[in-house]
Order: sequence, then structure tokens, then C-alpha cells
Amino acid sequence: MAEYLGTAYAGFQRQPGKVTVQGVLEATVERVTGAHAAVTGAGRTDAGAHALGQVVAFSTASTLSAETLRQALNAHLPADIRLVSVDDAPESFHPRHDAVSRRYRYLIWNREPASPFWTGRAALVRRPLDESRMRRAAQSLVGEHDFSAFVASAATGSRVRRMYTADVSRHGDLVIVELEANGFMRQMVRSIVGTLIMIGSGTFQDTDLGAILWSKDRSTAGTTAPAHGLYLVDVRYPAASPAAATQATLEETE
Repeated sequence: MAEYLGTAYAGFQRQPGKVTVQGVLEATVERVTGAHAAVTGAGRTDAGAHALGQVVAFSTASTLSAETLRQALNAHLPADIRLVSVDDAPESFHPRHDAVSRRYRYLIWNREPASPFWTGRAALVRRPLDESRMRRAAQSLVGEHDFSAFVASAATGSRVRRMYTADVSRHGDLVIVELEANGFMRQMVRSIVGTLIMIGSGTFQDTDLGAILWSKDRSTAGTTAPAHGLYLVDVRYPAASPAAATQATLEETE
């Protein structure tokens, strides 16, 4: 399992000519083991997004123990990427396909002025937000729905997902949105958060979210919240499933 701060990266997934978390991990694995290994992640975080519980897997012929490998990789990784744990797993393990749910957290710094400590790690919303209204609205997301209203029209594949948890809370000047589902499409979390922000500020009513969801129309929802407030917090697997196939957890503030 790995944690990483996504500020300096063009997302998790490898891209030609760009610095990505996957690319840095693969280069570091090759440096430590002497052989290239393709790294697979449980979630493809966007550019600027972070991870507290990313699960990655790769195969290696290295004879290093899992703990020695973790320490060696961390010694060569940049300071904004860290492997929290490394474990052995069957070759059949796939961190993305085997996952049964993913949990994301979105942080909003709700104060004027901005905080120097949260800049780049939480979205700044200066106008007051009513987190109680946001929480009530979020409950309409729980259950199995077609989430087309929060997905780009050009996206392919089914937009049906089961949302297990949708909650909003406040801790001082931080408003925190927590979403857990059996899967998310690209920018779906950020589109939901952008809509919740409009509800919290009074632009939308808390009863509007259900109608937006059922419309299946992206143009009815709010704007997409910035990536730097988003964190992949946890990836869950079936109880009988092993932790990983040489799996790593990356910590990232995104």
C-alpha cells in the first residue's frame, strides 16, 4: 500500500513525456531490483490528486524480503511517495479488478483567507458552506444508481454504480466529503463534490441533488471541483482475498 502527494505528478497512470506516480514507481523498482516490472494500481488518480491508501502490485524475481524491499524502494523514492507496506500475494491478484469498493475523501478549506498549510491539499471555498445541507443532500446518492449526471458525456461504459457511503462533516474550517462505492468513473467524485459545494453555498437546494441524479444529464449538475482536494483513502477487497501481490500503499496529499 502506498501514500503519495499528487501535486507534482500528472496523475497516477503512466503518460508519455510526463512525470506520473506509476512511472516513478516503475523506475524505482527497476533501480532496486535490476529488472523492469509493470506496476498496476487500484485507482487512476487525476493530476494533482493524492492517495492515502493506493494499492499497487508488481511481479519481481528479487530475493529480497518484502520488508527489505519496502525499505529499499522508499530509500530511492522521492519524499512525496512512500510505500507503507509491502506483502507477498498470488500472481492472480489484481489491485483494480479484485477490489470490491473504493473510498475517496475530498477536503474543502472553507475560510477567508486561504491557509498556507492546506494550499494544494484542499480546495479553497471562501463563501460559507452549510455542511448540514450538504450532508442531507448526499444521502440521495446512497444505493445503486446511474451516475451519468456526474460523468462526462463522452465517457464510455456503464455509469451504474452502487454508493455505500456518502457523508459530509466539518472539522473547524475543513469541510470533508466521504464517498465509498463499488467503483467510480473519471472525475465522478469531483463532479459530485462540485454540486455539493453549490448546495452548501445556497446556489442549489439540498433537495435538488436527487433530481440532478435522476436527470442523468451532466449539464444539470455543478462544476467539477479541483483535483488537489481529492484523496484515494481506502481500497477494499473480499475478506478471503490476500492483501496484495507484492502490494504497496502510497501516501499522497492531492
